[in-house]
Amino acid sequence: MANNQDSTFGSNIIYYCKDCDKIVDAKRVGRKYVFKCSVCGTKNVAFGTEKSIRAFFHIEKDDIAINKVVEVEKKEEKEEQIKG
Repeated sequence: MANNQDSTFGSNIIYYCKDCDKIVDAKRVGRKYVFKCSVCGTKNVAFGTEKSIRAFFHIEKDDIAINKVVEVEKKEEKEEQIKG
């Protein structure tokens, strides 16, 4: 989900949208180190290891796991609607 493999970063990097207040997938915007949230579309996205994001934004580990499950379910629902 949020572990994007990017040429700049390894696979251990996660992205946290400060507007959504959750872990999200992010897409790189033209400039270096600027990412766009795939949920709300803003560029207010922080990145780092899971440990650093959790510590800096005071997120419980259980919250990250819950957000990942919810986002996967939402993606699956969108795919079903597109097919349906």
